Amino acid sequence: MDFAHRLCADGSTTNRRRGFVAFGAVLSCLLVALASTGCMAVRLKQRTINQASTLPDLQYQQVLDNLAMFAANPSAIPWHINLREGTTQITDSGTAGSLVDLGPPAVTQPQAFGSRTVVGQWGMSPVIDATELRLLRIAYRRANGLADMPDPDLLNRLAHELKDQMPANSDLRDESELFFEFESRKDLDPLRLERKIATTNDDEILHGPDKNERLASPLTRNVRRRVAEIQRDLDRIGPGWFHVGCRREVPHNACYVGHHGDRYVWVEPDGRESLSQFTLTVLEISSLIKETQTLINPGSVKFSPGDRGG
Repeated sequence: MDFAHRLCADGSTTNRRRGFVAFGAVLSCLLVALASTGCMAVRLKQRTINQASTLPDLQYQQVLDNLAMFAANPSAIPWHINLREGTTQITDSGTAGSLVDLGPPAVTQPQAFGSRTVVGQWGMSPVIDATELRLLRIAYRRANGLADMPDPDLLNRLAHELKDQMPANSDLRDESELFFEFESRKDLDPLRLERKIATTNDDEILHGPDKNERLASPLTRNVRRRVAEIQRDLDRIGPGWFHVGCRREVPHNACYVGHHGDRYVWVEPDGRESLSQFTLTVLEISSLIKETQTLINPGSVKFSPGDRGG
């Protein structure tokens, strides 16, 4: 009996020792894995690059889906989502413990748990400004073969909205001050000076009856230049670089495919450059109008710019 008890005691001691050794090995491996910041850094880098690489595909996809919608219904209102801040996050966590059966004989079962949580997301801002939506509508209709262009009222409305989108940088302030100071010295009559200079406070910034006869303030010139750029971008848009049909007509060599209901559009290799140019134009139009209170001057003070740069 003494030998049997001694053997049992020796056996349970051996089991405990083996359990603690195994537990220590598992715990050491877990701690090493959790402490391996280099591995996490590599994984975080890969995830960040992978997430960033999805951005062009997302831009292409919403453009193609809108093209399909306008192919099915030219009178539609486009939708567009601007992708803002992106987040990539990796979190590692681990726990270790031991399950002990007091027996007899006593048995120790080491336990270790580890987990990794990966989060990737994009912030989205839908386009809801009516002027931007009208311009996007013209762009998609032109891509589908219609000859739309902005009318004077829409362009003038755009000009009034753009004047609040131009931060009062030092160059614009200096140019505006010198301009008004020089003109005021030439003509001391305030009323005559006001009639002589076209500013962004006029009802008609672009198409006034005496537009070519009046001097334009620096801010007015900038606004007119920006509107002219938008007109040129829209004028360059033409059809023929994508194909329209049903799903079974989409070829195997299609590089990009979009659809709206049962109407599909696709771009083949020879249309990829046109798709990129059109997508860039859409992105430019979709970010024209910003909330006035989000504009910040170099001194980090919120402002609403005016003709004199303040």
